[in-house]
Amino acid sequence: MNFSILPQETRGIMFGDAYYFLYTRRNTEAEQLNVPDGNETFTSKYFNSSNEIKVVTHGWMSAENVDWLQNIKDEFLNKSDFNVITIDWSELSKNPIYPWSAFSTRYVGKKTAKLLDAIANSYGVDGRSMHLIGHSLGSHIKDLRLKCSSGLDPARPLFELPLMPPNCRLDKSDAEFVDIIHTCAGIYGYAKSHGHADFYANSGRPKQPGCEGIQPVLEGCSHGRSNLFFGESIDSKIPFTSYPCESWDKFENGECRVNPTNMGYPVSTDSRGDYYLHTNSEPEFARGEEF
Repeated sequence: MNFSILPQETRGIMFGDAYYFLYTRRNTEAEQLNVPDGNETFTSKYFNSSNEIKVVTHGWMSAENVDWLQNIKDEFLNKSDFNVITIDWSELSKNPIYPWSAFSTRYVGKKTAKLLDAIANSYGVDGRSMHLIGHSLGSHIKDLRLKCSSGLDPARPLFELPLMPPNCRLDKSDAEFVDIIHTCAGIYGYAKSHGHADFYANSGRPKQPGCEGIQPVLEGCSHGRSNLFFGESIDSKIPFTSYPCESWDKFENGECRVNPTNMGYPVSTDSRGDYYLHTNSEPEFARGEEF
């Protein structure tokens, strides 16, 4: 089985690499996964082919061990016995030259597809059991054919501004269902809708509640809210109830109060279009049904 959607030739020289770690309910410490070469068989002490696969990755100037990513991993394992694979491409993402890190997402996508191909061929699983969750630049890790892809405030610079072709950025062609959470739209994150379902929390723009002031904007506070919302949604009793609407103004004017759906995980794969919601300024962020 081939999860790559691009040719397999080498794309340039990467000064760094990407690393993969498996977490399940059977192992409290990460198992580092080796990406097989050629037709080698994928082996793992803890991987269970009966369980779904969640792949989680960070963005620019970040790493696998950051709190929000580890929290998402922990929440998934609290929810069910998933195979949670985290990607650490910090050797490439922690480059102050942003375009270089942006270009590196293509390499990481290719390597990730190679790993998932090996898992599929060794264990007989397919893309319908796989779900990619990426923040910022990590949302644009491509070369994959999956059931679901969740973009947490996908990076805008060099992807939407200027607009790159679909094979270079996250869009609805990347999976059977693509959902996007917008929290810093128009600055660090996508301004427009590119998924099957796009969720605009508190209008989707900065400054998000709790991120007031200039310094939080510079630190990416609003950009990072998408991670916190998604992490909280996984095993929360209170949902992030969202409402389909043509615009934030119409939502604020009370014109959109029917057919709600929930943002985050799990999201209904029947959801289509743009959705709006309010959140609290601190945990618990979710408000449930407001109307």
